[in-house]
Amino acid sequence: MARKDISDKQVCEAYAEAAKQRRPDWSYNYEMPYEILQRVTGEVEKVCYKAMERAEKRGYIEYGVSLRTGWLTKEGLELLNN
Repeated sequence: MARKDISDKQVCEAYAEAAKQRRPDWSYNYEMPYEILQRVTGEVEKVCYKAMERAEKRGYIEYGVSLRTGWLTKEGLELLNN
């Protein structure tokens, strides 16, 4: 498998799942989106992270300090719901 085999929708699903796992106290006892992608696709961290970077460049996710703790944009939510 390669980056091209991980769809933008899969990346958005990983971000949505990570957001559901987050606790209100912001403790880091949840999976990061790239960890979820690794589990789902069986791909290595580097490839999953590159897929996340691609989705960010396409406008599906935004982030502040770290891509790992980003969130879905309006476009990302629309992709997820289609």
